[in-house]
Order: sequence, then C-alpha cells, then structure tokens
Amino acid sequence: MAVQSKGRIGGLKRFVEVTSGGRRTLHIGSGDPLVLLHMGANPWSKWQPVLPYLVDEFEVIAPTLAGWDGGNPLVGPVTLDDLTRGVVEEMDRAGFGSAHIIGCSLGGLAALGVARAGRARSALAICPAGGSNQEQTQRLVKHFEMLNNLSWLQRLLAPVVLSRPAMRRILLRPVLEHGDQISARQAIAIRRNSANGDWDNLLPGFEAFRLDSKPEVTVPFMLAWGELDRFTPMINEQPLWQKAVPHAESHILTGVGHIPMFDDPHQTGQLMRSWLDRQVLESKSAASSGPGPD
Repeated sequence: MAVQSKGRIGGLKRFVEVTSGGRRTLHIGSGDPLVLLHMGANPWSKWQPVLPYLVDEFEVIAPTLAGWDGGNPLVGPVTLDDLTRGVVEEMDRAGFGSAHIIGCSLGGLAALGVARAGRARSALAICPAGGSNQEQTQRLVKHFEMLNNLSWLQRLLAPVVLSRPAMRRILLRPVLEHGDQISARQAIAIRRNSANGDWDNLLPGFEAFRLDSKPEVTVPFMLAWGELDRFTPMINEQPLWQKAVPHAESHILTGVGHIPMFDDPHQTGQLMRSWLDRQVLESKSAASSGPGPD
C-alpha cells in the first residue's frame, strides 16, 4: 500500500507516493493518463518546471526507474526489460492500462520499452539515449564515473562552487546550455542525484546496450532533440533511433542542452502539451468515427 510522503519541495513532495518496498512515484493531476520517465541522474523532480503545462488535463505519474534510489533494485547489469518492468508495475499500481509516455535521456529509452510492451498510447522521447556508437557510449560512461569518484574535498566544496551562477554554467555545460539560470539548489540536486544510482550494474548495462528495431513500435512516436545537447547529441543518436522507430516524427528544441525542461521550461512544456493534445484529439476523433456500416 502506498503512502504520501510528508514535507514539501516546491509544493510537490507531498504528491510523492512511497510503497512499503520504498519505491517512489510522483502522482499528481487529473485527466488522461500520462507517465513521465526521468533521465539517469534525476528523479521525478526534474519534471517540476513543466508540470504546470500538464496537470490540468492529465493524471501524471513519474516513477523512479530501476537502479535508482526509489526504483526497483537491479540483480545484474541493467537492461531495457528492467526499466520497462518497473514502469509497467507503477502503471498497474496507478490503474493505468495504457498511457501517454514521455521520457528524457534514459527515460526516452524506457519510453521505447513501454511502447514495445503495448502499454503506450503515444510516446515522446526527449534527448533520448541508447543510439550512441561505442565511442560515444564510452564517453558517457567516463562522465558518470568521474562524477561518482570525486574526492571527499571535491564533494565538500561542490555546494559552495555551485552557488555561483558562472560556475554552474561552466560545470553543468555537458548537460545544460544555461546552467547559470537554474538555482543553486537545483544544481546541487543534479550532482547529488547522480550518486544515487546502482553504478555497479548501471554502467555495464549502458556499455552493453545496443538499440535495435525489434520488436516494432506502432503507436505515434516523436523524437525531440536538444539543438545544443552535448551529452547525447542528435548527430550521434538520431540515425539508430530512426531505424528503431522509422515512423517517428522529429523535432528540434532550439537553444537547449540535454535537460531542456531546465534550459527552457516554456518551450519544452509547450512541445509536450501540443504533442499530447494532438494525440488525445486524434484518439477521440478515431473513436467517434468508429467502424463504418457493414
């Protein structure tokens, strides 16, 4: 049985449901079911800037992915099945037979898994991971290794350094184009959340994963790319993603990096809402037309 956690973080923490097993899922809003899937180094809180665009018409859950503190534990190197299973379990708990799925980075990869499992009404993958070549994957792995092998002095000084906008812009440049525009608290959370993963099983899984085109995805799908994403750049990721989901639409979010909901919440929130509104409208139109006369 789930309970609501106490306290507030931006007014949202009270909507985080915690199961007896310690799994944490944000559950907020009302309307059509929508699942938001976080990037590797951030839990549900990274969706906070765009929630105002969604919760008036959508019942939103944002579960914690497998391998992260608050998600399913891993028993070996993470796989797409691991990510998918945890999301589907949280959908079942929320009573979502199917839902619209939006994921960022690793969450974009999980969105593909949920679509392949037949539980997605539509899917939007923002700055999705998984399509990199081996060289790019190794670069990402080294980035995470570096973040999680800081000396005790570096960890101690990190909050002080990140309190300065100019330093936030420099240090967060791999994932944000405008790191100086987020708060010191948000920047510190990005750093701390990266340490909450089961890296012994996450990193080998990242290295071994290769995006393929089977099983086929048939639901509406969009790939949204950050124009200035240095972490999973479009030039590296797009070719394999287009092979995996040939019918997917493509969209470029201008002037943003790997976490566009922080770099430009308005542009990102508008994209998410316009995509969802279109899917809902087309679904209702198809349902109202129904089958033709015999």
